[in-house]
Amino acid sequence: MLKKIFLASLLFLSYSGLKGQYDIYFYEDFNSNKRNWSTKNTADVQTIIKDGYYQIEHKRTSASYNFWKEFNIAKDKEFYIETKIKQLSGVKDWGYGIVWGAASWKNSYNFLIAETGYFSIGKYKNGSWTELKKWTESTAIKPGQYNKLAIRYKFNKLDFYINGQKVASLNYLAFYGNYIGFILYHNMTVSVDYLKVNYNRERINLVKNINPKYRKKNLGKNINSKYSEIAPIISPDGKTLYVARQNHPQNEGAEKKYDVWYATRKNDGTWNSLKRMGKPINNSGDNLVIAVSPDNNTLWLEGLYTSTGEFLSDAGISISHRKPDGNWSVPKQIVIQDFYNRNEYESYCPTVDRKVLIMSVERDDSYGEKDLYVSFRLPNGEYSKPFNMGTDLNTFFNEGTPFIAPDNKTLYFYSYGHPGYGSADIFVTKRLDNSWRKWSKPQNLGPTINSTEWDTYYSIAAKGDYAYLVSAKNSLGQEDVFEIKMSEEAKPDPVVLLSGKVYDKKTKKPIAAKIICEDLNTGAKISEVKSSAKYGNYKIILAYGKKYGIRAEALGYMAINEHIDLSKVSKYQEIKKYLYLVPIETGQTINLKNVQFKRSKAEFTETSYPELNRLVQLMKQYPQMEIELSGHTDTRGKPDLLLELSQKRVDAVKAYLVKHGISPSRISGKGYGGTHPLGTGSEAIEIKNRRVEFKIKKM
Repeated sequence: MLKKIFLASLLFLSYSGLKGQYDIYFYEDFNSNKRNWSTKNTADVQTIIKDGYYQIEHKRTSASYNFWKEFNIAKDKEFYIETKIKQLSGVKDWGYGIVWGAASWKNSYNFLIAETGYFSIGKYKNGSWTELKKWTESTAIKPGQYNKLAIRYKFNKLDFYINGQKVASLNYLAFYGNYIGFILYHNMTVSVDYLKVNYNRERINLVKNINPKYRKKNLGKNINSKYSEIAPIISPDGKTLYVARQNHPQNEGAEKKYDVWYATRKNDGTWNSLKRMGKPINNSGDNLVIAVSPDNNTLWLEGLYTSTGEFLSDAGISISHRKPDGNWSVPKQIVIQDFYNRNEYESYCPTVDRKVLIMSVERDDSYGEKDLYVSFRLPNGEYSKPFNMGTDLNTFFNEGTPFIAPDNKTLYFYSYGHPGYGSADIFVTKRLDNSWRKWSKPQNLGPTINSTEWDTYYSIAAKGDYAYLVSAKNSLGQEDVFEIKMSEEAKPDPVVLLSGKVYDKKTKKPIAAKIICEDLNTGAKISEVKSSAKYGNYKIILAYGKKYGIRAEALGYMAINEHIDLSKVSKYQEIKKYLYLVPIETGQTINLKNVQFKRSKAEFTETSYPELNRLVQLMKQYPQMEIELSGHTDTRGKPDLLLELSQKRVDAVKAYLVKHGISPSRISGKGYGGTHPLGTGSEAIEIKNRRVEFKIKKM
């Protein structure tokens, strides 16, 4: 689950006296706390801002403590950091001072002084401490007084100053992250007078032509509360919103961790109030939805469950299916090979076809803390070892809450490392190849979405018109869910939401069946879903750029195959396609809709072979089956030529079956030309007349 680090907003007060268009001057005088410096009162730390000073007491008997802000410093430009700090009480032989270039305490740089008159410079890398400048005595230090500490980067050198006197110089140290602030060790209290930073901010790579009229809107009290609401996932049809809510009295377990809640959309577009899902989806652990199937009958969930639905672990993902009675099955683990995560938090998102899984975790080859990784579904249903998605996306700091759009190309994620407005911002990028490591340069979604607060998560329905995200700014309590209309440049590629029902062609009753969608050119399976047992409903999301074959499969039935041509890209569409299954019994007739021929010829098109091969397999599965083929053309043309063409096409189908091992004695056939039309008139109707059918003569 995502860690909620709240980084304060920054106020840039003056640009005067600095070189370069992007030079920034930051000055914090602590006359107020408009920038939300941490003010804690715990067993370990007590902080207060009063009378223009930031007073910090660290009560622990070991280790250090950091207080910082984020500054998007261009790594190859000059910068200057200065503070005035004084120790008020506590141990005198441990350090306090400036922390800079930090991604976390585990990866940070320290410039320290001690009341004994010594200073030191060091770094943490992956939690291991190294002294870059050993403790050295300096007369520049004034024990018991405010000491001015400064760091200047210029000409590839870092110079360190105490009260205006240069005390050390080092070669440039590459930043781990952009946090700058104060560090103090145990059993001491310090007072900070001010913090000054001169630096060159990295240019924000914004999505172009963001519509300023589209601004994020708090979804209000039906969705949000005084509690924390995060991880919004909108169903592909846009009708159901899943949200994780923390600390609500109705939540499972004594700690009231995150539970899954959901809301349905009203006819007027507004939302009904959130309802909490029951067991087994929710238990005493943190429960979050990470994906929902197009038919809303399958949930992917963060975390692992026991066989009885109790909390097992936060490390991993699970899947649950809606049962015929409307309840949910106990979530079962989805195995990711060689999975581990060094971080306390993680987030996941599968592609809509479930062939690829993107996750945010920290592993041994991470560039910073949490990075984005990709895994691929294996033939056994498991996912491959996570593979780092590379520096196109990952930085020295956290990247997380990935959401891959229904087009399987457009990725949204948050980052602390890419230039933004402060804290976590949401970015968009496009996949450039099938390696899943080549991406366009991430673009910041701009100030209508991102703020100086914590802006994370991003979920869009198949239509791609609205996005759902989380922000801590302008919330009703803690984090809230917001909605925003998407600008064209921030949208993914359009897709098609295909839906319908599966029927028994003989009885006209709905059937629970497996729905297979294939690439007609290659025969490759694109998607597989199940229709509901009660109503026969199904939904599939399809990308543009291909011709598809769609069929239902159920034991004892043969499908009437359908096809859909999406080779030409268009706008978002919702298409209805009803599928029929024919009982495998004597007398039944099946239209081989996807067996097609070149114009006025008896030569198959490339898209015909998947269906021809299925007919071969069917006849091998039922070795006593005998069939009668019938060939038909449209009604336009000379009748004798149409009759001849239809017979040649019947002969072509028979020859294909025989070539692939079916005895010719089991196959008869006749061409009927245009004498048995399904209709007449338009070209669309005449296309349907061009067909080959078969009738089961014997079983």
